[in-house]
Amino acid sequence: MGQLAINGGKPLKKNIGGYAAWPVSTKEMEKGALEVLDSGIWGTLGPKSEEFAEKYAKYTNCAYCLPVTNGTASLELILRALEIGRGDEVIVPPYTFSATATSVIMCGAAPVFADIDPDTYTINPKDIERALTGRTKAIIGVHLGGRPFDVDAVGKIAKNRGLFLIEDAAHAQGSAWRGRRAGSLADAGSFSFQMSKNLPGGESGAITTDNRELYEKLWSLHNNGRGWGERGYCHPFLGTNARMGEWQAMALLEGLKRLDGDIETRMKNAAILDEGLKKYPFLEIMGKNPNETKNSLHLYTFKYKEEKFENIPRGKFIEALAAENTCSPSSGYSVPLYDMHIFKGEEYKKATGREFVNPREYMAENEKAARKEGLWIYHSSLLGSASDAEAIVESVEKIYKNKNELLD
Repeated sequence: MGQLAINGGKPLKKNIGGYAAWPVSTKEMEKGALEVLDSGIWGTLGPKSEEFAEKYAKYTNCAYCLPVTNGTASLELILRALEIGRGDEVIVPPYTFSATATSVIMCGAAPVFADIDPDTYTINPKDIERALTGRTKAIIGVHLGGRPFDVDAVGKIAKNRGLFLIEDAAHAQGSAWRGRRAGSLADAGSFSFQMSKNLPGGESGAITTDNRELYEKLWSLHNNGRGWGERGYCHPFLGTNARMGEWQAMALLEGLKRLDGDIETRMKNAAILDEGLKKYPFLEIMGKNPNETKNSLHLYTFKYKEEKFENIPRGKFIEALAAENTCSPSSGYSVPLYDMHIFKGEEYKKATGREFVNPREYMAENEKAARKEGLWIYHSSLLGSASDAEAIVESVEKIYKNKNELLD
């Protein structure tokens, strides 16, 4: 029997702790659910949805917020409202959830990948320049794990080229750049409130914008194509039903009350990890842009250097770390989007009218992040006390001292 829990040794903690359970249910949410049930208004632009729209617009410092069914629908709606479609191109990063790219395809346009910045794993402005063509209509920047992309540099490119800029803020409820909250940094912001997110609503999302004309068009598109403010059966636009239900809005209103407090807790514990993990030569802490005011830390991201740890595979280290019951680690986006079947089948050609050309040769940093180096710790692992964060560092120390147990 070894010292490491993965080999039968005693784990550093008996269990990870109740703070890591997510999403969190409360008595207030139970009461709110009953209120919705008894109201008889369960959806279709109900009062809870309207209340959330008002409060989340204020929270993000935006003029308008449109609650929708999920973060995938929000991206598709934004692209459609901006009249992006077949023949157009949208630049996206490859280190992201599939919806960032598939939303483009679903609109008939083609996603074009720009590599990521090795310091932040967000879209690299320098590679955007390479990816631009005469067909480019927009850039989608992803606030990866809550860390804002370089809004200044990417925004400058978009402005100079006359392109739309869209924030994929699925991980970034509460994040901020130069003091401005995510969702207020581009032409439109797309949020996911899927149950794993820092602000969970089961399956739900939202769009934020300061553009009144764009907001009214989005409202129509998400409400089956009805004209702005209409409630009847006249549908002048080609729309869909992406309205948020009252149950989700109720959960989000309750979650919004604790969001900022949770972010502060995560930031304090992430600082403990930054300080504690940097002493290990096989781990590398991510960089930070000085304009990054706040990182909501949906994910604590860092790098694993296999060559500096006896060539022990990343997966084996993750298994060993998880077994110590101090956090929930992951290899994250370990399969690059451009290598997924999404782009290889007939569906892509039917949707876009073109063949996909794999950009792997330009994706050196994404290849490293996806296949070898990228490491995540799930956000609820950072909601414990300082001693809980210190226990994560202790578990790494334990693995470091007993690394011979991980050798084949």
